[in-house]
Amino acid sequence: MAAGTNLGELFRYTIEKPVTIERQRSAMLPIVGEKVEAEKVAIYDERVLAKHPLSGLRVVNSTKLNLMQGPVTVFEAGAYAGDARIEDMAPGSERLVSYAVDLDCEVNPRMEQQPEEIVSVRIAKGTLVATRKYARKKVFEIKNSGEKAVKLLVEHPREAGWNLVDPKEPAETTRDRYRFAVMAEPGKPVKLEVAEERPDVQHVAVTNLDDTMILFYSRAKVTSPAVKEALEQVVAKKRAIAEIVRVKQEKEREIQVVEQEQNRIRQNMAQLDRTNELYAKYVKKFAEQEDRVETLRKEIAAFIQHEEEARKALDDYLLKTELN
Repeated sequence: MAAGTNLGELFRYTIEKPVTIERQRSAMLPIVGEKVEAEKVAIYDERVLAKHPLSGLRVVNSTKLNLMQGPVTVFEAGAYAGDARIEDMAPGSERLVSYAVDLDCEVNPRMEQQPEEIVSVRIAKGTLVATRKYARKKVFEIKNSGEKAVKLLVEHPREAGWNLVDPKEPAETTRDRYRFAVMAEPGKPVKLEVAEERPDVQHVAVTNLDDTMILFYSRAKVTSPAVKEALEQVVAKKRAIAEIVRVKQEKEREIQVVEQEQNRIRQNMAQLDRTNELYAKYVKKFAEQEDRVETLRKEIAAFIQHEEEARKALDDYLLKTELN
């Protein structure tokens, strides 16, 4: 037997009963001769082996000494079962080691996608805040064709943003994975379902939403009557603005048509004598067109003013709107 001493990050073993070794001879000395706790398990990680779990042991250092890292040979019922490797183990620590493939157990993993769901819609000072919930489910179908029951540890990766919903609590949680314990009885298939959810909050300026998207959020079950009414007001105001813009553009197009016609008249007048009757007719028509263009420009200026006022009214309405 030996006693142990911590030396910073190192550990020193001191043999309690000194041993003398003759010159040019060697000896293998037992440092730790105590029993340690070990539980037989099967470890399944789809990323390691998709079809079968690995035979493994949960080893607990129940001694008072540090166990150094290195290879481990596993015997079961007096027969060789496989090899493994463990890391350094402080007193009281535990490790999960695998040493062989468990061909008696078979696992069939499959992913079940769940539809996304809107859980809340609100308006905050011109911004539509929609909270969505994404869900997914991983199903593990486990079959044990052996003669003994097997405690199976199913490892499932942890991803940032995703919250575990079912099972409520895993058997173990590490930095990057969950472990779920399943007892697989011989000849009795068992199923493990791992459900997760991920919330996602989206912020969108209401003025950037088209009528289709506004209608989509307005029809959501979770949208309150107050928010629905506000969205209807927004649609009405946006349609009024769109009508102003449409009429203004029509008048601008009319000016373009008149200007094209005036260019044609100028070309024709250049070919005529000023005393010609047709020349006088062109002059009269040109004057009428100029009057029309002047009128159109004034109307366009008024519509521009109306558009600015309507957009400001929409912005003011949205900025003072706080609805859940």
